[in-house]
Amino acid sequence: MNSSLGSIFYERLSRLDQTTLALRDAALAMLFPLECRVCGAMIESLRDGVACADCWLAVEQRMERIRIEKSFCAKCGMPLPPASTSPDERFCGRCDDLAFSVARAGGVYEGALRESVLRLKSQPHIPVRLRELLNIAAASLHEKQPSDSIIPVPLHPDRLKERTFNQAEIIANALSKLTHLPVDTASLIRAEHTEKHRAGMGARERARSLENAFQVRAPRLIENKVVLLVDDVMTTGSTANEIARTLLNRGAQAVNVLTLARAASDLL
Repeated sequence: MNSSLGSIFYERLSRLDQTTLALRDAALAMLFPLECRVCGAMIESLRDGVACADCWLAVEQRMERIRIEKSFCAKCGMPLPPASTSPDERFCGRCDDLAFSVARAGGVYEGALRESVLRLKSQPHIPVRLRELLNIAAASLHEKQPSDSIIPVPLHPDRLKERTFNQAEIIANALSKLTHLPVDTASLIRAEHTEKHRAGMGARERARSLENAFQVRAPRLIENKVVLLVDDVMTTGSTANEIARTLLNRGAQAVNVLTLARAASDLL
């Protein structure tokens, strides 16, 4: 199924009423059983995507603990060890010099969330469970600073030709339906075809590989605007930092970042 047909198919699925959804899920479990990519259990609902309900519950419970305990960096969203006290805000100290204002994510890059993000790289569909987490993270960012537009992290044309779609745009379009913010794909382009970031690359190495990789081609669309930058995963924050720096240099008022997931291992 190509990307455009896939998008139409899943968009139509989202319009089905709840009774039809229940019947569809029952048929899925009986006729086309799918195994959870995390634990191997049967997936009983298409709303769960590639992971079962129990594995999604683990994601939601962890995020709820993180929010209650405020065990995350108030700027970059990096998960932090629980604190002995409950301060209003905590900071990791490693993102102080990054150009964006605030970053938030749907959850930690592990388990059901990790498998869903990996699936998104080959199938342009965001399951309901993932949309719900995205909505919570977007609401958290809105409380900090409302945005004027959404900009997905762009792919270089050569990379886009290989993949046939940009997963960041899929996320941006889903977020636009939740927030009613416009998606801006005209302002920012990826001018340099940088090497794919390898596991184990440090923040400095990643940053060097991204220098001058992005360009603003429509500055009038971002001038004095609060831009919401969207991507699938944040690891060291190097990509978000380079894009934020580029947008701010061309007149943006501020840049916030929203991703589906936040890696907790590749520290800045």
